[in-house]
Amino acid sequence: MNNSLISKYIPLNTIIHNLDPRTKLFFVIVYLVDIFIAHSIAEFSLLFLIFITVAYLSKTSFNMLLSSVKSIIVLIVFTSLVHIFFNKSGSVVLDLSFMKIYSGALLGILLITVRFILVVMVMVVFMATTSPSQITHAIEKSLGFLKVIGVPISTFALVLSISLRFIPTIIEETNRIINAQVSRGSDFNEGSLMQKVKKFIPILIPLFIATLKRADELATAMEVRGYSTTIKRSKYKKLKYDKFDYLSYLLIIVTTVFIILK
Repeated sequence: MNNSLISKYIPLNTIIHNLDPRTKLFFVIVYLVDIFIAHSIAEFSLLFLIFITVAYLSKTSFNMLLSSVKSIIVLIVFTSLVHIFFNKSGSVVLDLSFMKIYSGALLGILLITVRFILVVMVMVVFMATTSPSQITHAIEKSLGFLKVIGVPISTFALVLSISLRFIPTIIEETNRIINAQVSRGSDFNEGSLMQKVKKFIPILIPLFIATLKRADELATAMEVRGYSTTIKRSKYKKLKYDKFDYLSYLLIIVTTVFIILK
């Protein structure tokens, strides 16, 4: 199973790694919005240029990015088929005996493919350069003002952090169970689509049990250490902006304004 889509944090000493996590969180959220409001070639070219620069500065592996794109090929194919069969806008580009393909469908396929690729790759870079604890800290700091109206931001940040930590663990556990099934003679690559789906059903029960066991162990460990969301926690590292953080804010804001006004 490909786990490159949900990448583990890769500790390196780069400009992107050293950015304040609040900066990276804001940058990613706004960048994702920009992806879905962009339409012209110039806008997507700018977004690709920004991504390539960030990926280069973060020293993110090209193979990791390529693997992440491969992992969504099925999703891209599915959405492309939806456009081909249901998008009837524009002029007829290809007239087959059993169906017609319209220019609007091809444009929709191109847009959704580019958007999916950008979304996945930017999330891979974000997860590879920002640890779960940094993401939690960033959320707590950025949304701390909501505590005034009773929103349990600390609890939400904790749940998110644990979820992010559990994803690679669940993937590894799934791989372990699949390998055990394969050693017993199971073949997950043979048969029709429905047969393949049925073969994965026996994996769900041991995976569910293993996940519950790990969750119980984690809860016990936190309880033994006296963890509580009602007590203010100290932080090992204080968050502090530097010039690269301010430049990052300026870059993404200018990019968004350009896309909106274009």
